[in-house]
Amino acid sequence: MSDHTKNFQPFYFSLEPNGKIAVVRFKHPRLSEEDNVEQLGFELMHIVDQLGYNQIVLSMKGVEWITSSIIGKLIHLHRHLQRINGELALCELAPGVVDVMETSRLDTYFCILPGVEESISQFETKK
Repeated sequence: MSDHTKNFQPFYFSLEPNGKIAVVRFKHPRLSEEDNVEQLGFELMHIVDQLGYNQIVLSMKGVEWITSSIIGKLIHLHRHLQRINGELALCELAPGVVDVMETSRLDTYFCILPGVEESISQFETKK
């Protein structure tokens, strides 16, 4: 783990480096407009732009609810990663989050996998 990664203390999630893959685990069960959406977006982009990760596994374990503003930040992160030939995998989605993704048809836009290990394997098989 680099010094930059050690010094990065995001509010909304924990960051677990796994080689060249960043495993991100949300800390809060509800992600909504009541949260500082811009801060969340900044923290997610920091992983790519400042820490240099281009493969991100985003574990949503424990997140029961997500709003359109938060989904917008995930879409922005996904597009940013695509521009640099990176990848994003979402995993461990609660039924309520799955419903939101299916209703908005984002279940076909994002790579959604059951767990962190499956997501890491997905990236490693693409090498």
